[in-house]
Amino acid sequence: MAEPSSRAALLQVFPGVALAAVVSAAAIYLSELPFPPFTLSGNRHPIEPVMLAIIFGMILANVLSLPKSLQPGFKFSTKKLLPLAVILLGARLDFFHLVRVGAAGLIMSVATIIVALAMFALFIKWKWVETKLGLLLGIGTAICGGTAIVAAAPVIEAEEKDVSFSVATVTLCGLIAMFVMPLLAHAMKMSDWSFGVWAGLSIHQTPQVIAAGFSFSEPAGETATIVKLARVCLLAPALIFVGWAAQSHGAARGRFQLRNVLPLFVIGFLLMALLKTLGWLPVFDTTLGSRTIHVDVAKWCEQASKILIVISMAAVGLETSFAALRKTGARPLLLGCVAAIVICAMTLGAVRIVERWQ
Repeated sequence: MAEPSSRAALLQVFPGVALAAVVSAAAIYLSELPFPPFTLSGNRHPIEPVMLAIIFGMILANVLSLPKSLQPGFKFSTKKLLPLAVILLGARLDFFHLVRVGAAGLIMSVATIIVALAMFALFIKWKWVETKLGLLLGIGTAICGGTAIVAAAPVIEAEEKDVSFSVATVTLCGLIAMFVMPLLAHAMKMSDWSFGVWAGLSIHQTPQVIAAGFSFSEPAGETATIVKLARVCLLAPALIFVGWAAQSHGAARGRFQLRNVLPLFVIGFLLMALLKTLGWLPVFDTTLGSRTIHVDVAKWCEQASKILIVISMAAVGLETSFAALRKTGARPLLLGCVAAIVICAMTLGAVRIVERWQ
């Protein structure tokens, strides 16, 4: 049988991608509306468009009877657009953030990631949670919430229901921490630096970190942002770990091989981050007619990555049924909350110790 033409393939995937794009546009629009009191982080509320896109997608999929002709577009979004988004995501990383955070901050960041992944490795070993779901929750807790889960999903061949459940869990835990931690910090009379580091190490998603940090003070917000970006720079080695763990437990294809753990899109992600770090992603002005256009390739790549990720997650939501989520049960949610509490307590103790030494 002959391969379908490019035009036919495009027509086949277009309806599903178009619906995912419409859902994504609604999610991005709502995520940029002012949401008092969280207006210091660019007038964005702390629920990322990734989460909103999944929720909207699931509502549509479970309330309406969507035609099967949309499925090829949903699959294309999660299998093709998502890896491209991960590559472009590298343009937001600057490895010099690891230097700026200092030796103490870097050690605490690495320790946080190791503890989070180790906890979920134990949960998986004790069969408290399925392998792929546990790995997604682990990397989401360890690095940067939904973004890390999205990057890890294609590495371990995760199912849509596991991605949806994981993003929802880390978003909920991060939201609770974002409200509670500043209150605790004021009660404990923490300094701006100590709270900034604590928030950057403990809260899952970057907008939540920024919102919590700046709600405490401007210096705390700046510190929290730098610490959080340093954690994000450690995403690549965490992806290698979860890929190895998935193959070791038979949750992904084949035996452990570096090319499976480090697929081409992860290599592309690392190369893009390296270009950003070295300053090789150009910034220039160009003239188009009578207009001068400022071109910042790194920012354009970051924005394109954001849009593609949200489209992919909208497709994930559009393929997820509430019945599948109910089958997952409450235990993974409870484990995610327990892990978040352990990380908060551990990092608080570490920050207090480092503060006494300074």
